[in-house]
Amino acid sequence: MYRAHTPTAVALLHLQETYSLPILTYATPALHLNAKQTSELNACWNSVIRKLFGYHKWESVSAVLLGLGKLNFKHLVMLRKVKFYWHLYCSSDVFLRDMFLNFLLCYLKYDSVLKSVLYSRSDAASNVYISFDNYVTT
Repeated sequence: MYRAHTPTAVALLHLQETYSLPILTYATPALHLNAKQTSELNACWNSVIRKLFGYHKWESVSAVLLGLGKLNFKHLVMLRKVKFYWHLYCSSDVFLRDMFLNFLLCYLKYDSVLKSVLYSRSDAASNVYISFDNYVTT
């Protein structure tokens, strides 16, 4: 009978995703991060993955993420933002929805995720997720 004395890298990644990633991504949907800030956070998350799987700093971890079916940090933030906007758009609280619609008027031209949330309410969720899927695959 085999007994592991140390957890595998995949198990450690799951622990990092469970405990560390929520701290790293806390409030990111509500923030307007510029490209440099998003890139720095992405580099931080990639460093975690490099450490877990024994990669050097100059090696890319995109193949590891792809092989495990995981998203990189930039796409994780995008997905969280889509979900956050969708919940605001579909909120039963009139005040929250009105604040979100005012926010839309101000920032629509700056945020492509916001544009995708503005589809008709009946099929907006599917359109948002299709748009996100197209964004991830390109």
